[in-house]
Amino acid sequence: MLKINLFVLILYLNLGFADVEPVENEVATAAPLYTISGYILPPDRKLGLTLRWLSEITLSINGGQYKGFVRTDGHFLISGVPYGSHVVEVHHADIYFRPVRVEINSRGKYRAREVSYVDPVTVVQIAYPLRLAPLKRRKYFREREQWRFVDFVLHPMILVMLAPVLMLLIANHIIKDPQTKRELDKMQFPNVPNNMPDLSDMLTSLLSEKQRPPPPPPPPEKASPKKICSNKKKR
Repeated sequence: MLKINLFVLILYLNLGFADVEPVENEVATAAPLYTISGYILPPDRKLGLTLRWLSEITLSINGGQYKGFVRTDGHFLISGVPYGSHVVEVHHADIYFRPVRVEINSRGKYRAREVSYVDPVTVVQIAYPLRLAPLKRRKYFREREQWRFVDFVLHPMILVMLAPVLMLLIANHIIKDPQTKRELDKMQFPNVPNNMPDLSDMLTSLLSEKQRPPPPPPPPEKASPKKICSNKKKR
């Protein structure tokens, strides 16, 4: 009986120590947490923001894994962030902020750089704590195109008509050889015959005929009265 009690006691002690050791190891190996801080710079007056623009800003890390807000003085703190590489984004309905990547090593040293999705190879480092400035207003609608005189001049049909005229005007200044000029002056262009009808006259005659009212119908002919022959026999 004594041997059984000793065996149960030894087994209980072993199980107890086995339960306590992992807890001590977890506390000893717990990774430290860090805080990402920064400041939101005031916007340009040309953006035309309201006085409550700071209260409308929200911050997120790694697509919403950690979130934060901005104080009235423009500073922000996001705590409980482990070491590693984190992308900080500033969200506002009317303003666009450039995202920033903050890298924290195991020793607690910070390094920040801009995030470029177009050219991710280039590294542009920025100072830490972060100083984020609003870049531009967001555009949800496309501006209506307006008529410009340059668009009219650069139209292909206008260029096709103007190119020969300009070449004729510039040809005399470009050609400096007098013999070539004489040959150009002697060139006979085909003459248009005089009896050809003018296009404008033809269009005018066609339109005038279409607009001319139709002639009235001829009056109906009156029927001549018929002569009644009375052939009465005399009794």
